[in-house]
Amino acid sequence: MIGLRTPTSRRRWPCAVASLLMLAAAGSGAASGADDAPPEKGPPLAFVGDMPIDGAAIGLVIRRLHPVSKPSGEQRRQIEVSVLEQLVDEALLRAELANQLVEVADGEIQAGVERLRGQLASRGVTLEAFMAESGRDERGLREQIRLELAIDKYIRPRMTADQVNAFFEQNRREFDGTRLRVSHIVLRPDIVDTEGVDRQVRQAEVIRRDILQGKIAFDEAARRFSAGPSRHKGGDVGWITRSGPMVEAFNKPVFTLAKGNVSKPIMTPFGVHLVKVIDVEPGRIGLDAVRPGLEKMMAAQLIRDLLAKARAATPVTYTPGVAHFDPATPADGPDPRRIIVEGGE
Repeated sequence: MIGLRTPTSRRRWPCAVASLLMLAAAGSGAASGADDAPPEKGPPLAFVGDMPIDGAAIGLVIRRLHPVSKPSGEQRRQIEVSVLEQLVDEALLRAELANQLVEVADGEIQAGVERLRGQLASRGVTLEAFMAESGRDERGLREQIRLELAIDKYIRPRMTADQVNAFFEQNRREFDGTRLRVSHIVLRPDIVDTEGVDRQVRQAEVIRRDILQGKIAFDEAARRFSAGPSRHKGGDVGWITRSGPMVEAFNKPVFTLAKGNVSKPIMTPFGVHLVKVIDVEPGRIGLDAVRPGLEKMMAAQLIRDLLAKARAATPVTYTPGVAHFDPATPADGPDPRRIIVEGGE
């Protein structure tokens, strides 16, 4: 996370977008630490509505994330694109909270500042030292606290007991210990690039179509096409739980499938997969045992939904030549994220 989690409310809601709440001070003209001069305003990299995203903010956040190492080349580009999206999402979130008429009084912000001061004092750190080390000024800190309080005010009324119960039922497999027995077909591209992956996705789609049309059985397709050792058992990899042993990119879509379903192509670091659910063993874990994790997931979903509303209501434009994520490949989508440059490269 970027920065310190501030105790501004009774409950901490995690953000659906990585580090979103910790970025609030980044574009506010914050002072920097002892080793960095205060950043001058840079050219805008993007506009959220009429609000510019300051280019200097990117470098400031990267210095916070990497105070010792100096990323360069493609690594630096990936980091810059990720930080830019986080700053855009933060601006969108502020705009939508304002549209929702979520207001935070100055007294509430001051109370948050004092709570933070007390928490830091218990660790032997002054608020002033924390701001200097993390590259924040008082205005940026207060804006961060304002955002966190506004999010808390937005989320809390939407998490009644009935709504939490309904969310648990909708996402029961995520939490109740359900086990799935699955078989898979994994295709591994000869060359790990966009063209190679796309070719394997197209092949997986053809195989899936033939399976669904009854032209070939799944286990036979696994023996014929799969590159994994499970091909010798018709693709059977045994029982899995939501938390493992397969990776999240595999588990997340598979745990939405019913018994007998064959997935669409799933991309993981190990290749392109088709997965069939052979059997389901329902879990027995109840809501009370998993409430903290479920409420975090529900809060994250509420924020994702809020951001989706913001993107529909507020245009985002990027300065020509600025690299950014392709909106057609969102962070929670099924496809790998693509970086694009419009009007430049």
